[in-house]
Amino acid sequence: MSDAAQRQRRLAAKAARRKAVVAAKRMLEAASSSLPGRIRVAAKGPVLRCVRTSSLFEIGIGHVIIARLLPSNLVGAAFFLVDTLCLGIKDVFYQELGQSELKSRLSELDDMQSLTTIEPAYARKLIRDAAAYAAGLGLTAAKDTPTIEAIFGDIDEADCTETFTFGKDSKPFFVNGPNDSPARIRAIGQALDKTQTRGGWDYTVEVQPELLSLIEQSP
Repeated sequence: MSDAAQRQRRLAAKAARRKAVVAAKRMLEAASSSLPGRIRVAAKGPVLRCVRTSSLFEIGIGHVIIARLLPSNLVGAAFFLVDTLCLGIKDVFYQELGQSELKSRLSELDDMQSLTTIEPAYARKLIRDAAAYAAGLGLTAAKDTPTIEAIFGDIDEADCTETFTFGKDSKPFFVNGPNDSPARIRAIGQALDKTQTRGGWDYTVEVQPELLSLIEQSP
């Protein structure tokens, strides 16, 4: 083979390797920009704050929040809206923000509902136990709960020995939210009827009075 042909082969191989490296880099960047990828990065950072609504078990609903420092010096924060009476994890979202913005956000929440600092293991066990309680009632946790819950990383819930009590007066107690549609309210009522004995759950339907009939009409 001539020197020119060998040189062309080397150049072609080099170009192929370069393309493979670029493709791998793009795949890595795409993975890290996805929600699971961002959560994996956040899970490796030190915990800056971990709090919950002080009156969570008294009023039956409130936040559990964990915030971890990112390599960018921003903060990755997971916000879990926990319903201890029935629904478990009612809502969840993840946000990356500056440390001053996090401080401001938590201050606003503290003014509205009072927050108390908790251990990360306590937070993880509370979230998992709330989700398990709702699952036992035939109710699923909010979308992305498992993905975002992974922000706890290697934090072991077994390090928390707390026992949490869910429901009200030993029964599931459903309270609808302002964003619950009639279809969702009916579905929750039907799920509870399937998993609980007659009279085995209670409810309070707020907002429009006509929504009450949707619960009462559940099979």
